[in-house]
Amino acid sequence: MANYTITSNPKGFKTAIIRLIAYSAFIFLIAEFLKWNVKHEAVSNKFSEDSAVEYVQSILLLLSSGIFLYASFKYKSLFPLSFALFAFMMASFIREQDAFLDQHVYDGAWQTGAFGLLLLATLLIYRNKILFFSNLNNFVNQFSFGILLSGIVTTYVFARLYGRKVFWMAVMEAQYARDVKNVSEESLELFGYALIFIASVEFYLFASAKNSAIALKKHQSQESLPISA
Repeated sequence: MANYTITSNPKGFKTAIIRLIAYSAFIFLIAEFLKWNVKHEAVSNKFSEDSAVEYVQSILLLLSSGIFLYASFKYKSLFPLSFALFAFMMASFIREQDAFLDQHVYDGAWQTGAFGLLLLATLLIYRNKILFFSNLNNFVNQFSFGILLSGIVTTYVFARLYGRKVFWMAVMEAQYARDVKNVSEESLELFGYALIFIASVEFYLFASAKNSAIALKKHQSQESLPISA
């Protein structure tokens, strides 16, 4: 029969409370920003492609990309996974700038940048596939993976389906207003990007803890080696 050790150490509870307070405060700020924006934005420009909400979405994607990229170079043991996550987030960021790139670079520029980056990540994963799948098998059991998956599903699946015109026309019928649809859809997307940002922070904490564990194990292994006379 397996033996289980019961401990009264409240460290896990304290960590959970800190996360709850910090992330709740962050989501509260997101909600307050949405309220402020919808009050101050021009009636004809509510949550459009040029709205402040779109800029904040891009900022969150850029910050998330930066964290994953930083982790990929700082923690070599997680490089293929970290870089793959960076590539996905950065490709999403480039996609968000499609109108700007098409207008100021060339038509289809975002496809070149986004798919080129994803191709590079695919090649790196292939060259480091053993380490990548080892990283992935460990990552899927982490808190950060659950948050990341929630953010991706919210942003790239549910928000897209939720924002369909046919759905909102059925909801509002003769009173259909595109602004209402845009506000609702973009708010949900922003929430999804906020979850992805939280996931990137949690991933960095996970990478840091994993690196510390590897360093400790290596140190203990060296100490256990016999000393030559």
